Amino acid sequence: MTQIDDAQLAYAPQAPAAPVTRLSIMMFLQFAIWGSWAVLVAKHMHNLGFSDPQINLVYLTTAIGAMLSPLVAGSIADRFLPNQIFTGGVHLVGAALLLVAWQQKSFGGMFAVILAYAVLYMPTIALTNAIAFYHMKDSRKFGFIRVWGTIGWIVINWVMSFYLRMWEKQGPGASHLGDCLVAAAILSLLMGLYCFSLPNTPPSKQAKNPYAFLEALKLTANRNFAVLLVISFVVATELPFYYNLTILFLTEPGTGVGLPASQATLVMSLGQIAEVLIMLLLAPSLRRLGMRTTILLGILAWPLRYAIFAIGQPTWLVIAAQCLHGICYSFFFVGGMIAVERLAPKDIRASAQGLIVFATNGVGMLLGSLLAGQVADYFVLEGGGHAWAKIFLVPIVITVVAAVAFVLLFNERRFREDSERIEREAAIART
Repeated sequence: MTQIDDAQLAYAPQAPAAPVTRLSIMMFLQFAIWGSWAVLVAKHMHNLGFSDPQINLVYLTTAIGAMLSPLVAGSIADRFLPNQIFTGGVHLVGAALLLVAWQQKSFGGMFAVILAYAVLYMPTIALTNAIAFYHMKDSRKFGFIRVWGTIGWIVINWVMSFYLRMWEKQGPGASHLGDCLVAAAILSLLMGLYCFSLPNTPPSKQAKNPYAFLEALKLTANRNFAVLLVISFVVATELPFYYNLTILFLTEPGTGVGLPASQATLVMSLGQIAEVLIMLLLAPSLRRLGMRTTILLGILAWPLRYAIFAIGQPTWLVIAAQCLHGICYSFFFVGGMIAVERLAPKDIRASAQGLIVFATNGVGMLLGSLLAGQVADYFVLEGGGHAWAKIFLVPIVITVVAAVAFVLLFNERRFREDSERIEREAAIART
C-alpha cells in the first residue's frame, strides 16, 4: 500500500466536500471485491487439483501487488491522472481479468492472471484512502468511512454463503466455488463505473521517489520503532496460515472440521464482525493498559486461535475462535499504526506508515505465503487430508516467540517519553 500524498492532504480543506455516504459506498465496494474471492478461491483451486504450494503462490500475488503498489500509484495516479479516473479504469480492467481467472483450470494460467490483477488492484486501496481524505472536512473521522470496507467484506461473504447453500441443497454436482471470481468481477465493474461519478481528486503532479517511504528506515535508531517494525514483519509471516489455509481446514472432511463451503464462508466472516466491535475497545485499552500491553494482547490472540485450530474440537469452539481475529487486527495492527504515528515526526509519518505496510502486507505476507505452502504440503497425509495440528504448530511458535521478544524489548516508559517529546516539538512547530 502506498502512503497518501502529502500534497493531496495539504489541499484537502479547499476541496469540494463529498457526502460521507458516497465515500462509504466507495469503501464498501472496494473491499467487497477482495472479500468475494479471497476467502473461497483456495477451496476452488483445491478442487481443481492445485497443490498446497501452488495455492499459496496464487495468494502471494497480493503481496507482490502491495510491494509494487507505490510504483504504480506513485508514478501514474499521483502524477498523470485524477485518482478517481485511474481507480475506475483499473477496476474495469480488473473485472475483465477476474472473468479470465474464472475460466482458468491450470496453475500457470491462474497465477499469471491473478498476478496481473493484484498488481492493478492493490494500489487502489491507497488511492481510495487518498480520495476519502481529500474530500473529508475532518480526517479524524476517516474511521467512520473505512469501517464500511470491513462491512463490505462481511456482506459479500454472507451473500456468497447463501449462494453456495442454494447449490448445496440441490445435491452433489459441479462445484460453484469458482463463481466467487464472477462475483468479484461484477463488483469490480460496478466499482469502476461508480468511481467515474466521484468528485475530482487531482494528481499532485510532483516528481518523487515512489519508494520514498524507505527513508523512514532512519527511525529504526529509535529502539521501540525498530522493535515494532521487526515484530510486525515476523507476525505478518504467519498471516497466510490463516488467510490462505483456514478455508481448507474448515471444509476438509475427516482431518479438518468438515463444514460445507457455504457455512465455512459464514464462519470466516465472524472475524471481520469482531474486528468492527473490538475496534471500539482499542482506545480504552490504550488508555488503561498502555501501548505495550495492548499490542501484546493482539499478538497473543494469534497463537490462542491457532492452538484451538490445532485441537480441532469441539466445533463450536473452533468457530468461536474466529472472533479472535478482531483482537489480532485491532490491538496489534491498528495499535501498531497508532504507535508508529506517535513515534514518527509529523513530516515523515506517512513514510513511517508506508514502511510498516511494506514490511507486513508486502515482504512479510510474501515470505509467509511461501512458508505456509511448503508447511501444508509437507504435512499432507498419505490417505488424504492434512495433519492440521502440526501445520498450525508453526504459526504458534512464530507468534509466541514474537510476543516474548516484544514484551522484553518494547519499553513503555520510553515510548511515552518519546511520543510526548514529538508532540511537544510538533506543537512548537505549529506556533
